[in-house]
Amino acid sequence: MRISEADVRAYREDGAAVVRGAVPKATVAAMLTEIDRHIREGRDSRTMTRTGDAFSDRHLWPSREWMRRFCAETPLPGIAGRFMESETARLYFDHIFVREPGTARTTPWHQDRPYWPFLGDQIASVWVALTDCAREASGLLFVRGSHRWGKVFRPASFGSDSGSNEFLEGNDAAEDLPDIDADPNAYELLGWDMEAGDAIVFGGEVIHGARGNASGTARRVAVSVRYVGEEAVWDPRPGTDPIVGPGDVSVRAGDPPDDDRVFPIVWRRTGTG
Repeated sequence: MRISEADVRAYREDGAAVVRGAVPKATVAAMLTEIDRHIREGRDSRTMTRTGDAFSDRHLWPSREWMRRFCAETPLPGIAGRFMESETARLYFDHIFVREPGTARTTPWHQDRPYWPFLGDQIASVWVALTDCAREASGLLFVRGSHRWGKVFRPASFGSDSGSNEFLEGNDAAEDLPDIDADPNAYELLGWDMEAGDAIVFGGEVIHGARGNASGTARRVAVSVRYVGEEAVWDPRPGTDPIVGPGDVSVRAGDPPDDDRVFPIVWRRTGTG
């Protein structure tokens, strides 16, 4: 899949960029089948979150072959690598998000960087819509250019039932995020209507969030896959997500993420890019 210099420039300047048709329709259909089966089985109680008609689960690729293939054998790692301007893309973790029709649950405005044990510019999420999703009906929204403010904000809880509450207490990011919703005219919000198979690529420092699913008939299903490049730095500071922690890796704080077992290389740049 070709990623143009204009695409990469938009990512650099805005903090996020859309890639149309990133995943084939057949792959989308197969993933929806697997996700529905996974929800029915309900085996991962440690990482699953259910609130009303909202569902999430994460870091399934080590134990679910269908998720590993999605993260490693589709165009997604190449997309991430090109936008990160990295020579390689290593897989960090996957995250499923499901909102049934009429789900009121929202995703609060936040940056990803404060939650994750990595530092650097070569950290990217590829958020894939597995169902059609309107911008105003639970689509992702970004505060355009907020990754260039040079600030790291205190991470917010994603709800009383969220697994993030188990580790955020130790996070030392000091500054509160501005109240985006209180003064929306002060910020330029970026977002897209998505068709199944489209993807949004965004970095760890851009502020983003999502509204509830305002559709009365359409569910919203998405998977966000997180990748890191060779210039990222392992930084398991207190208050970050312990889904992968210091005891799981062979690298030390300050090292690049060169642990092929925990962060496997899933893409390498070729001479043609």
